[in-house]
Amino acid sequence: MEENKVFIFNLWHTENNYGANLTAYALQEILKNLNYNPELVNNAFQVTKKKSKSKNCSIKFWNKYLNTSPNFINDVNSLNNVADKFIVGSDQVFRPLYTGHKLKEYLLDFVKPDSKKIAFSASFGVDKEKFLEENTPETIQNMKDSLQSFDYVSVRENVGVDICRDIMGIEAEWIIDPVFILDKSYYDKLITNATIDYSNNIVSYVLDPNKEYYSSRKYLEKQYNTQIVELANSNTSVENWLAAIKNCKFLVTDSFHGICFAIMFNKPFIVCLANSGMAYTRFESILSLLNIENRCINSYSEILQKDCLFSCDYENVNRIIEREAQKGLHFLKNALEEPVKVTDQKINCRIKYLEFLVKKLQKQATLKYQIKKALWYIWVPISEYLPKFIQDFATYIRIKFNG
Repeated sequence: MEENKVFIFNLWHTENNYGANLTAYALQEILKNLNYNPELVNNAFQVTKKKSKSKNCSIKFWNKYLNTSPNFINDVNSLNNVADKFIVGSDQVFRPLYTGHKLKEYLLDFVKPDSKKIAFSASFGVDKEKFLEENTPETIQNMKDSLQSFDYVSVRENVGVDICRDIMGIEAEWIIDPVFILDKSYYDKLITNATIDYSNNIVSYVLDPNKEYYSSRKYLEKQYNTQIVELANSNTSVENWLAAIKNCKFLVTDSFHGICFAIMFNKPFIVCLANSGMAYTRFESILSLLNIENRCINSYSEILQKDCLFSCDYENVNRIIEREAQKGLHFLKNALEEPVKVTDQKINCRIKYLEFLVKKLQKQATLKYQIKKALWYIWVPISEYLPKFIQDFATYIRIKFNG
């Protein structure tokens, strides 16, 4: 076991997702400050990030700032030989729609019973009704069994607390996203590497634009006599993305982490045309916590009725963030430092995971056998005629060249 080693499972590897990249960075740096050695697990792709020649902005950020697995981890079970502390979170790691066939890994089913399993500011991404709609009863039951084996569970949204209590049968803490817990000076340091000046611009980071948004954009450009700088699909660097939010005149966004960093930098912003497709409950949770729900604009007509640069009581917002950041830090320290408990739930979860691996290997073995069998049946008839074919071909060559 490596001393103070902590493995982290989250969505850091999501390309062109500034929020996923930065929340992973934030948790990594928080753990470093607590004297742990964090490593973000690469369970997403087999091409080692260090060797990638892609110009993708996220990959550049990973290479420069994130401590990730040097290689693709196919057998996560082997991580038990390296560390006894595992964290899942933050971001939508408890949403099967996003984690897919990797769900068991994000639920830390593979972790040994005598190791620590922590969910830190994890998100289901949706409210209780949508969660039940998106997932089968079997998936929900498996998630319930897994989450009941965790030592500590915290979730990023208040609706996540409801899901844990009413569906999973566990109590969870409501913990703010790690980007708020890490000191702002870390982001200021990243911004020193920015290459574009966004001062006095209106900046837009809208991931799901529609007709209403484009009408709103035209109005805002005319109203404030400036062009809107679009960040979505720009492939600008993570550092430039942060600088754009910090230095802009105000921000228009439908991104959860766009909201987070506008708040972090105390910028005027509006949540433009929020909709259920973007998992609106994530926005609602953080905005209600900070008492700034009035930042949501759901239609073009609302923009016409409001002054989008209305003041926000950031003095009060900052006090709440400081309180919630301390709460989150205390939760994490306590979760890491408390003695581990071996429970029946953890033992049963581990047994089920090992049974899953056995079935997986059996399927693979069966598939290999079937392929070999099929190839054999192809080879046998060919092999019967092969000697004669070779002999005839040799005779042809001899006649051809010897006349």
